[in-house]
Amino acid sequence: MVQYIILKNKFRSCLWAAIFSVALLYFLMFQLCGVTLAACFLNKERRYTQMILGSAAGSVLLMWLPSLCAFLFSFSITAHVLALISLLLLTVGAVFLKRPKLLPNDFPGKHKAFCRAERTLLLPLGLWLLFVFLVLHSFRYQNGEIWSSQCTYGDMSMHLGFIASIADQKTFPPMYSILPGVKLSYPFLSDSISSSLYLLGAPLRFAYVLPMLFAGAQVFFGAHLFWQRWLRDKAKTALAEILFFLNGGFGFAYFFPNLQNGTDNFTRIFTSFYETPTNLVNQNIRWVNVIVDMLIPQRATLFGWAVLFPLLYVLYRAVYEQCERYFIIAGIFAGGLVMIHTHSFLAFGLICGVWLCFALCRRVFRGSSAHVQFTAKVAALVLMLLAFGAQFVTPKLISRESSVFLYLVLVCAAAFVLFVLALLIMAIRKGFGIQLVKTWGVFLLITLLLAAPQLFTWTFSQASGDSFMRGWYNWGNLQDGYLWFYLVNLGVTALLFLPAFFTADQRRFTVCAPAAVIWFICEFVVFQPNTYDNNKLLYAAYFLVCGVVASYMVEIYRRLRTLPGRRALAVGALVLCMLSAVLTIGRESIAGYCLYGDSQLKAAEYIYENTEPEDTVLTDMRHNNEIAALTGRNIVCGSTSYVYFHGLDYTERETDMQSMFSAPQANCALFEKYSIDYILVSAYERNNFNVNEAEIEALFPCVFDENGVQIYKVTF
Repeated sequence: MVQYIILKNKFRSCLWAAIFSVALLYFLMFQLCGVTLAACFLNKERRYTQMILGSAAGSVLLMWLPSLCAFLFSFSITAHVLALISLLLLTVGAVFLKRPKLLPNDFPGKHKAFCRAERTLLLPLGLWLLFVFLVLHSFRYQNGEIWSSQCTYGDMSMHLGFIASIADQKTFPPMYSILPGVKLSYPFLSDSISSSLYLLGAPLRFAYVLPMLFAGAQVFFGAHLFWQRWLRDKAKTALAEILFFLNGGFGFAYFFPNLQNGTDNFTRIFTSFYETPTNLVNQNIRWVNVIVDMLIPQRATLFGWAVLFPLLYVLYRAVYEQCERYFIIAGIFAGGLVMIHTHSFLAFGLICGVWLCFALCRRVFRGSSAHVQFTAKVAALVLMLLAFGAQFVTPKLISRESSVFLYLVLVCAAAFVLFVLALLIMAIRKGFGIQLVKTWGVFLLITLLLAAPQLFTWTFSQASGDSFMRGWYNWGNLQDGYLWFYLVNLGVTALLFLPAFFTADQRRFTVCAPAAVIWFICEFVVFQPNTYDNNKLLYAAYFLVCGVVASYMVEIYRRLRTLPGRRALAVGALVLCMLSAVLTIGRESIAGYCLYGDSQLKAAEYIYENTEPEDTVLTDMRHNNEIAALTGRNIVCGSTSYVYFHGLDYTERETDMQSMFSAPQANCALFEKYSIDYILVSAYERNNFNVNEAEIEALFPCVFDENGVQIYKVTF
């Protein structure tokens, strides 16, 4: 709540501490119950694996149980109490049925042995600590103002607005506070988990940050679990983590020329806005760093990967290690993923499709695995050649945004589905029908039962517009040739991917093969108005690619054991892999931009304390709007960088806002149309709209006036 943003006296600090503890205990209760459930149903897993998967389960439950109860009781305290009761009943029932052994008898001794044996966990731990620092740095109070870092300057205000409006307005399903009357179709569960803490009295910053810190741990350690299980090698696992989380191409090369004439070209990394080696649009550097530009600013991606990576571990155990009961767990996790992060759900669906195809081939073509693998590699090569070759027909023969590309993908998808159906029929005829029903059948049934209501309620209605699924070639490439674009953006990983992919053994290839399918689709189809957002799918493919490339690099290193200076070469390769990321992270660690100044915070505090949660305020369309972000109140229309890329039409509202600001007396009907209760006039409104302040002051009483910011109460 805004009144807790800046603590003004000791009494308020004590009150804050008491209420804060309720929110913290509520959050930790879900985490504890999640770990307990993991101990019940994953009793053969190691303790730290149970903790990671259980923590992810706890976060999913905190997103979903209050939301399910909110359909009946709104997003209220009552709904959250019922959610907690449901969780406790579920946990007590599981403990009673499974009777898990929560701690080994010789825990201290095993703890020491674990620390010695699992030193590779130090890398994800270090990455997580770095993430914690950057998250805390990205939302901080400084001299009575709210400051952000570079990466959160754009998106954080939108997420704060979702968090505050869901908690304060309590409407469920939630509506856009930046476009009142329109159902919130963005995957809002990544924000509602913070809304729950905010509703229970936690300060906005605490409610925003705490779930992110746990989600970050689930991402880093969940990825470690998957790579460790798949690659079966500590060095390969560690290198995969470096390639993925400290990713960066050769963008650093643009900052080193002309150093002999001065350091300005290099130091602009740390002084300019978004001119980093992993995000340099003028030079077509578009493959951003995972930590800085994906996990921290994009909450849906963060919480989506916090489910996706542990989920891939569970499904890998089910598919490749024949742990049949894991299919049920994977189905539950997958079904809940849609409104956490739709892109992760789609990526997971594509991965499942390819893994299912290989699973059917293993049953149908027993003894012919080499032929199956060869055929699959040829098919992958064809997909890659199609993506590469399309550059020679665009834009001379075919427009880059031609529907031909969409039809190409649809035809390939139809052929793939028919092939899988043919394999399924052959597998059933060979007597594998019952086994398939008990494994893949159960998994798909659970996933569809849980996902279908979300897809039909939110996703399909949003994605039905013309600006969503459509043909588009080479997503974010603005100017370069196809191969050069990926070479500069992906760096060493791009150089080694093809040899690593096509020389991989059967297990590594079949696990990584979905990357080729995802990449092929993303090169020809976009799924949202912002074509750049295809990277949310591509990074799921890149996650698999990093595993196979890391394995290839380690194997080369081991084969060169007699080569003089191989360690120096290895260090040089690591520097090339990490340098762009290190410079980008260095920039982020010192970046600071004021989001909300003192007068904005005072205006927001007034609105919060003197208005109703459903009230609407007329402001301009700036992205750092203190009313939308900090009070949970409605504004007529939010920033175009938010509403446009959500596929929402705002043009009429923008025109009407101009009319209301410039001629309020002649447009009284518009104030009634949008149910406007207050008008905020500040430097932003004066600069962006033709504000008729004299007429506004004559019509409405001014209820707040400080440092050039006025708030008028609409009294029609």
